[in-house]
Amino acid sequence: MLAKPDFFNRDLSWLSFNERVLSEAAAASVPLLEKINFLSIYSSNLDEFYRVRMPVLLAFAKLSKQEDNDISIKGDLLANANEKIHQQQEEYGRILKQLIIPQLHEKGVDFIYGKPLPSFLTEEVSSYFLNQVLAFLQPIDLAKSEFFFPENNALYLLINLTQGDENKAIILNIPSNHLPRFFKIAKGDEVFVVFLDDVIKENLNLLFADAKIIGCYSFKITRDAELDLKDEYEGNLAEQLEKQLQKRDLGLATRFLHQPDLPKETLKLIVEKLNLKKANLVAGGNYHNLKDFSSFPIKNVELENEKWPKIHYPKLLIGQTLTEQIHQKDILINTPYQSYDAILRFFNEAATDPTVQEIYITLYRVASDSKIVNALISAAKN
Repeated sequence: MLAKPDFFNRDLSWLSFNERVLSEAAAASVPLLEKINFLSIYSSNLDEFYRVRMPVLLAFAKLSKQEDNDISIKGDLLANANEKIHQQQEEYGRILKQLIIPQLHEKGVDFIYGKPLPSFLTEEVSSYFLNQVLAFLQPIDLAKSEFFFPENNALYLLINLTQGDENKAIILNIPSNHLPRFFKIAKGDEVFVVFLDDVIKENLNLLFADAKIIGCYSFKITRDAELDLKDEYEGNLAEQLEKQLQKRDLGLATRFLHQPDLPKETLKLIVEKLNLKKANLVAGGNYHNLKDFSSFPIKNVELENEKWPKIHYPKLLIGQTLTEQIHQKDILINTPYQSYDAILRFFNEAATDPTVQEIYITLYRVASDSKIVNALISAAKN
């Protein structure tokens, strides 16, 4: 009798893979700025896990407690996943604080992370706040937030303040979708890097001039991105998919990630007002969306991997389309070593060729300015 195969759980395996990504940020052989990129990749992956897989784990945990179902989960999967994430987050903080920030300091970069802003930077930071940041700030009174819907993975501050005799809780957006997440200031041979979050926190007195700031706490909400695709579709399939995709950022909150010192009374108020009763409440660090490390504003080729020039495929002809050349001989492109231009050309030609009736392609992730997506849009219109 053959032994029953033992498989890794898909979700714990995903988290283990992300742990492997995180370990690259601590590797001595990895250049400093590449370590920061690995922190960004880890954070982006974890956000996706909370969007796509955490809703499933929450549903399984709920269903497994019901007697009239046949769902069984080996061990406490949700608890195991949360514990694994917690351990990784602890390691993330250790790598950032004990390895990367000191190494940046050795290179003349003072990354202001969880510490007061030096007084000699105050004037430039305040000028940046007034000239660039203030235009995007939209404070909302939490008590009057009936029509406020926090965007998926957007950054916010919760500000407790007093105006006269009245206590208020104000939600303030951090406009990292409009402005760089980091503000860089050069002072002689030293460079200072400040979070956009801290630029705002340092200047709350300019926004709320008639108020006393009691506390300020960062948070973000991650929403369910699972698509509810049915076995049978009514009407046009493309329209059904479009409707589902539009709902991705409006899904139920699966995670409420907040600053660890957020007062319990304030947390309870937020959960009630923003309908977060089913969300996983997670006390994290003071800064969220650290996937933004991908745009860390320090450039130094000595602190990066050596760039490998792309190799151009040597036999692509200009007088013939790629489709015509493929009919004569197969073309194999080895990315990322060979140039991706041939792939782009293939879709560009197909999108504008009147004899092409359909284009079949499977896309997993695309950039916001994807050239292939633009070619497909043109194809749909041509």
